[in-house]
Amino acid sequence: MVAESKRIAVVGGAGYLGSTLCAHLVEQGFHVTSIDAQWFGDDSIRRLRCHPEFTSKKVDVHLANEVLPLLRGCNAVIWVAGLVGDPACDLDMEFTYSCNYHSALTLAHICKWLGIARYVFASSCSVYGRSSADATHLTETSPTCPLSCYAQDKLASERALRGMADDFFHPTILRLSTLFGWSNRMRFDLVVNVLTARGCKGEILEICGGGQRRPFLHVRDAAAAFEAVVSSDLSLVSNAVFNVGADANNHRIIDVADLVYSALPSARLKFTSEAKDQRDYDVDFSKIARLLGFKANFSVADGIAEMCQKMTEANGININDPLYSNVKRTQQLLSETWHNGFRPPSMVLGTAGTAA
Repeated sequence: MVAESKRIAVVGGAGYLGSTLCAHLVEQGFHVTSIDAQWFGDDSIRRLRCHPEFTSKKVDVHLANEVLPLLRGCNAVIWVAGLVGDPACDLDMEFTYSCNYHSALTLAHICKWLGIARYVFASSCSVYGRSSADATHLTETSPTCPLSCYAQDKLASERALRGMADDFFHPTILRLSTLFGWSNRMRFDLVVNVLTARGCKGEILEICGGGQRRPFLHVRDAAAAFEAVVSSDLSLVSNAVFNVGADANNHRIIDVADLVYSALPSARLKFTSEAKDQRDYDVDFSKIARLLGFKANFSVADGIAEMCQKMTEANGININDPLYSNVKRTQQLLSETWHNGFRPPSMVLGTAGTAA
């Protein structure tokens, strides 16, 4: 019998980050319930289904009457759901708002009504947007400058959640770095992953601009950060914001390309001067290290080596399959529902992870 303090619901539990997080929490002795619409299927959590401390429910989180019973008895709820990435979010901004803001806040209100104290929200370092060249090591109190509807909705959600905090409801905001690394629900639309995968496939690696600064975080380190939050004393995490990453993993995009080239000398690089993605920031991660003792274990080079090995093991994998791309899969799903003559409901996708 798992203690009540160890019962956690992961919303978006079948996603890129969510599936890794569920596996990690189960390994650490938590009882985990995955709640996910499973637009990308459920293969990512299939191996967990035989575990006695894991359950999975295919539910759209906007259906409060179906979600509420699943949350009873939980001590913590983790939100790692929603539409992720600027291209996917730009397809339909109203739909994005419904998935990324409205659904997250609706869930938070349900948790508060049920008396669930801990609500951990996956935000993104994308809220920092574009900083000046001399703005280094942005802290949690640095100015924000969201450049996309994805980042704007994340920042709006942060503010709304923190406004709900009281003596009984304790939201925690994790601003995740750009994720990388292998997952059971793989994504090949994240910059480290896609450059490495294309290099392994012998494809040309196109670098747009390259001077943009970006922090990176392995998906397994991200999972460990969520565990650190739910395992910490409430006084340390109540209504708190944490940047999640590692100072050593602050890189320019060109630096990532160089690391891929070092691992794959046969890779072909193509540079264009125009930077399509204007995000540019260097982030400080000392707060989460100081208060929660969190330390990222994987460097970008580690992730590239892992990716090369996994690509060899997964010989023949089609990295261009829409199931591995948030924007391609979302385009498919929206097209299908629009074709049937109605706008899609605010279904929450298990796709969490910061944009590439």
